[in-house]
Amino acid sequence: MRKILGEVIREVRSKLTLTFLFFWIAITAALISFAVYRSHNYQLRDSLEYFSFILNGALPITFPILAVLVYVASFSGEVNHRFLVYTRMRRPIIETIYIKLTANIILTCLFFFSLIFISFLFAYYIEPYLGIADYDPEGFGLTKDNITADTYTRYTFTQLLEYGTFTYSILYSLWVGINAALYSAISFFLVLIIKNRFLALSLPFIGYIIVIFTLIALDLEIYRLSYVIFPFDRIQSPIWTAFVPFLVLVVILFCLMIYVRRNTSKVDSFS
Repeated sequence: MRKILGEVIREVRSKLTLTFLFFWIAITAALISFAVYRSHNYQLRDSLEYFSFILNGALPITFPILAVLVYVASFSGEVNHRFLVYTRMRRPIIETIYIKLTANIILTCLFFFSLIFISFLFAYYIEPYLGIADYDPEGFGLTKDNITADTYTRYTFTQLLEYGTFTYSILYSLWVGINAALYSAISFFLVLIIKNRFLALSLPFIGYIIVIFTLIALDLEIYRLSYVIFPFDRIQSPIWTAFVPFLVLVVILFCLMIYVRRNTSKVDSFS
């Protein structure tokens, strides 16, 4: 167990390159910069709305793509160059898969957790100091006496603000990070199963878009995949509703994992 943990840590460190850091900085800066640019044309209620303003642009649509780019894109290159075949002489190939899957989950979750948390810190602590946004809570019928209570019922997950802004920021950032890791893990196994590299990387995004429009057509928008992760364009729902599509995706992931484990001799990537 200690040996495997050491291999996971080594794999994570090998991916923490300048390219990885630049990618994270570029995405974070793009989200915040675009929000700063757009905010001049809006009147906002408070820092919570500015936080939603940062995240509710391109991120809900590009989320599965970014999740795949963090680790799985480079992993697909390794598969394409038969890296897994070469490592089977040193350890069982399924062990290599688990090491890389764990590293993928850690890196993707860390990437998105820090992305959301930094955005939160900017909205709540840096932007008010800079005075970028135009806040007009009175225009929304809010006062100093009721604006705090309003945040508790504004969006899904803001129920957690009753326990403090720090609790909300940590738990919500973790939620986004876990969901990103889930999408990347699904893509991870698709890369192993599907010969077409581009199709394997694209399927999570394609499925994400198709399911979103299908749920809208079925009047089940409350379970929309983008909404349960970035719930800023709809009235608040109970937190449990966000776990319904999440658990479905977890089942899909486990099915893929079981298939790969039971069919190692049939998976082209392993031979």
